[in-house]
Amino acid sequence: MPSTLELRGEARSLGLRPRIGLGIHAALLTALVAGFVLLAPPSRWDDPLTLVVLVVLGVIAIHTEVRLPAGISFEALSALALIATALAGALPALLVTVTPIVVKALAGRERLFRAGNLANLVAYGGYALAGAVVLDAATVDPTAPEAFGWLLIVGLIQLLLNWALGPALYVTLWLGHPPRTVLDILRDGVPTGAVMVLLGAGTVLLTPALGVVALALFAAIALLPQSFLTYAARTRPVALLDRETATRRYAHALAVQLNFTRAQRRHLLEVAAAARRRPATGEPIDYVLATLRDCGSANVSAQLLPEWWNGHGGPIGLRGDSIPMDARVLAVAATWASLTARGTPQLGHHAALADMRSAAGARLDPLVVEAARNVIAQERVSVAEPAPEPRLHQLHVPARLRRAIAAG
Repeated sequence: MPSTLELRGEARSLGLRPRIGLGIHAALLTALVAGFVLLAPPSRWDDPLTLVVLVVLGVIAIHTEVRLPAGISFEALSALALIATALAGALPALLVTVTPIVVKALAGRERLFRAGNLANLVAYGGYALAGAVVLDAATVDPTAPEAFGWLLIVGLIQLLLNWALGPALYVTLWLGHPPRTVLDILRDGVPTGAVMVLLGAGTVLLTPALGVVALALFAAIALLPQSFLTYAARTRPVALLDRETATRRYAHALAVQLNFTRAQRRHLLEVAAAARRRPATGEPIDYVLATLRDCGSANVSAQLLPEWWNGHGGPIGLRGDSIPMDARVLAVAATWASLTARGTPQLGHHAALADMRSAAGARLDPLVVEAARNVIAQERVSVAEPAPEPRLHQLHVPARLRRAIAAG
């Protein structure tokens, strides 16, 4: 579910709807202060080590959050809030969720005093208080096995309150998005949120026996994959790569899209290496000499790179599917690299795709060019970075997750 909400379009003048949103959140914050004073069960501060570990994990969770479609982010803060609520109470849970925002502001990643953080404070405080009240009313030990069902109920209540008190108001009133966007946030956030609730509830039950080791297991299951996604989502411009390296990266990404097996991808790299050692000229005599010296399949395919899909290329005028697939893939990869890598025009991916599409059906295989389009759709192409290297394909991120990260 949403964590720290970004204030997009903050430069706009404060209109009526944002004023209403700020007023509602300010009133809710006032009510929450009264709720903590009058309703919150006593908090437990007798295990400072566990609390410190939860706070540290919260900072890591926010630092490595991954933006997904509809404005949500993949992070583990909701599960940490559930754990803190069950083990220590409402105020410690609020501390665990608010501290990462303060740290983020001190690190210069965002301003502390902004409307988005007011929405966050209301959402975090609301679900910490509600969770503590429900668990107190259940009159069960939160760490006992029979409390598992209650922990799941509390976790789901916290997810819904986080959505209702935070983005449901903030996204519609301050950012001006239609109500459909808020429903998209809920729909897209529930699967990830439910998984985090399960992990959080399981960690609570393991804590009496394992102590902070239970939190270490939680971190290994929830935070390490999240950190990997953050690492995968970082972009690096292809313009920093030389043409040969860029060609290999593109060739690998195209092979992933074309469902090459591991053996086929390995052979594709061998063809690329052969082409680097003995570049193809497209001349028949050069083809004969090169293949006489090395008649291996990798070198033969490498010498056929100049062939055209329509049969008008060289060195022997192959046409269509008679051209080895490796040669067709590398032809597109090399063309792509010649438009985007270091020392080239350094076009963005979309401009390079337009150029490749103009050659599809003549020089290039249309199927491979379409695979290039799919590669671009599943990488983090943006206005700030119009030609990132195909990192998500290089790291073998699953297709559905590639699409989600690219849309984030």
